[in-house]
Amino acid sequence: MKMSNITSEILARFFEGRTTSEENNAIADWIESDPANQDTFNRELQFHLMLMHMPVQEPQKKPRRTPLALYAGLAASFVAGIILCWFLAVTPLRDEASKMVAFHTDPGQRASLTLPDGTSVELNSGSTLRYPAVFARGERRVRIEGEAMFDVAKAADKPFYVETFAYDVKVLGTRFNVEADEDRGLFSTALMEGSVAIHDKHDNVITELEPDQVVTLAEGRLIKRHEENIGARYRWTDGIINCSGLSFEELMRRFERAFGVTIVIECETVPDISYKRMKVNVCDGISHAFAILQRTSDFTVEYDDTTDTYHIR
Repeated sequence: MKMSNITSEILARFFEGRTTSEENNAIADWIESDPANQDTFNRELQFHLMLMHMPVQEPQKKPRRTPLALYAGLAASFVAGIILCWFLAVTPLRDEASKMVAFHTDPGQRASLTLPDGTSVELNSGSTLRYPAVFARGERRVRIEGEAMFDVAKAADKPFYVETFAYDVKVLGTRFNVEADEDRGLFSTALMEGSVAIHDKHDNVITELEPDQVVTLAEGRLIKRHEENIGARYRWTDGIINCSGLSFEELMRRFERAFGVTIVIECETVPDISYKRMKVNVCDGISHAFAILQRTSDFTVEYDDTTDTYHIR
């Protein structure tokens, strides 16, 4: 096969793992022959990565998967394997492996994405996930700013690390929620399945979690507790806010993230939440959520449309 015959269609088949060995060799020669070809390859790669990371807009309900989204999900497993092999074999591709991808959700938006190793991530609104285009041989590292739910693909010889501003979370294969907000000094990890270890920045193990345990940073210390059916509390991935066990301030913070607004509490006495099993569906809107709370809590709400801010009085 001639190098001049490398087209977008052939590169697309390469990313899907459907090229022949002859075509693979031609692609490698084509990349090394001209820096412009390297640029073309990079653009095509970013396009396919974008297809695998299509965000889900909120507060609308999650749409049915389109053929394009279905194609993206199927392509992910092929891309991870074939790209890894070639990045280790060809110098230009190896350089690409060191590049970081930053995926961000705007306020009021959530997104689902699949990482190159097959790990599934639900990204909450106003959050940023950073990860390499291709994971290194010995480990998998990502960084979260905001909140995300991880369902990590198992790989016993390749631990998965979630880095945050405060601590790092190490896993082999599990489902857990991480929240990290450096501006507010918030860090927490909740475990649904498997096991995780919380490490400091010197890679020392601080504590380990078992299912239905959550660890929270409070006044410079990590506090661990057991919580029955912990998965029910983290229903934000389904567009539901579970109010059980939350203070009014914590609930307002979750409203801010879910609805993409600013809430200022100006009450002399912070209202109590009387409902013990209250759940808020984000699709119903923030006005409906406030109305439910006001049935048993004494406060008023004023909205400033110039700043998109709700004032609680």
